[in-house]
Amino acid sequence: MFRTSSARQRSLTTTVLVLALLLGATALASAAAWKGQMTQQDGVTTVSNPKNGVEAPVTVKLDELWRIGGDTDNDDEFFGVISRVTTDPDGNVYLLDSQLSEVKVFSPDGEYLRTIGREGEGPGEFRRPQDMFFLPDGNLGVLQLAPGRIIMFTPEGDPVGDYPLPKGEGGATPVLVGGQRMGKNLVLVLNENKLEEGKLDITRSLAVIDPNGKELQRLVSETRTLDFANAVFDEKTWSTFDRRWAVGPDGRVFAVTQFPDYEVVVWSPEGKKERVITRAFERRARTQEQIDRVKSIFEAFTRQVPNAQVKVSGEDQDINTIYPRADGTLWVMNSRGARDKPDGSLGTFDVFDPEGRFQRQVTLMGQGDPIQDGYFFVGDRLYVVTGFLDAAVAAQGGGSEEAGLDEAEPMAVICYQIGPLKAGM
Repeated sequence: MFRTSSARQRSLTTTVLVLALLLGATALASAAAWKGQMTQQDGVTTVSNPKNGVEAPVTVKLDELWRIGGDTDNDDEFFGVISRVTTDPDGNVYLLDSQLSEVKVFSPDGEYLRTIGREGEGPGEFRRPQDMFFLPDGNLGVLQLAPGRIIMFTPEGDPVGDYPLPKGEGGATPVLVGGQRMGKNLVLVLNENKLEEGKLDITRSLAVIDPNGKELQRLVSETRTLDFANAVFDEKTWSTFDRRWAVGPDGRVFAVTQFPDYEVVVWSPEGKKERVITRAFERRARTQEQIDRVKSIFEAFTRQVPNAQVKVSGEDQDINTIYPRADGTLWVMNSRGARDKPDGSLGTFDVFDPEGRFQRQVTLMGQGDPIQDGYFFVGDRLYVVTGFLDAAVAAQGGGSEEAGLDEAEPMAVICYQIGPLKAGM
């Protein structure tokens, strides 16, 4: 028996070694198949990707789990403008409504559970919320635009005070445009305004804030000057990292900081700039209709500035949105994947591995429009908020017709399960 057991043990050991060698060889072959280049300068790695990924493109049909809202008489499913979707450890779904100033909570199966917060200035109240995230202590933080506040709630909806924030010049609290958790810290998009002699200097920064409200560092900072005598909103100046940044599950921060280049900057969880991811990409030209449409949308959001002029590019920005995923991959929706998507799809994504190497393109089949709708990847689910752009423009007082948009329909939320990325699906 002993000899037989030893023989089996040797056989098992040999099998494990063979499998390890095969897996190692497969990994090396995969790495060798990548045709890009990595270079380093001043401690920052630039990952230059070719046009094509390592693996062949795949198409994945998504499974719809549920949908809520839309054309319904259920008051629990009536929405204004849903600007953020997140989940708690139990899988309950939290929907931040920037127009109605509330958070609606649904079960993992889409059943209404409760509403958190309301419009106002008292405890547990807020106005014009811009973002939402769970804090390290398990409480929910709701980020208010101005005056900048982060109102905290228990997951059950009880208010527990405000999160401390840094003070700007003169002790003023910066305007808060967006925010996400980064380990024990937060990453916030701060707006600081300085008005003098008919000009307004607007400094927008991506800043790391510690639990005591102390600003640790600024990852990105840009100052834009608005001359009221000749107010010009140039897309190339005003459309950079603002809506194209995210914190990954591992604490790394990703941002698109250049217009219109295909370039994603990556910072470590400690805030060190560590990587720049690029990809060879043929920029997409806009039709005149698309130019006029983008311009009208800008005008809807800048109508408060008298006689403002808007300049838009004749080409799309290469990157539409970025989505760091739980498995360490980075999904990038480029302009062609968004604008020229296959019929019946939500669009085509470029998928990069944790090192920033372009792996493949993935087309997701389902109902959704990356230009019109809001996409939120949470774990292995994708939440599509329909009619996001129409609703956001309408909330700013811009009519659908003058903004070149269809009349806004009732907003709905569709929950999809993302399955395995297998070829031929």
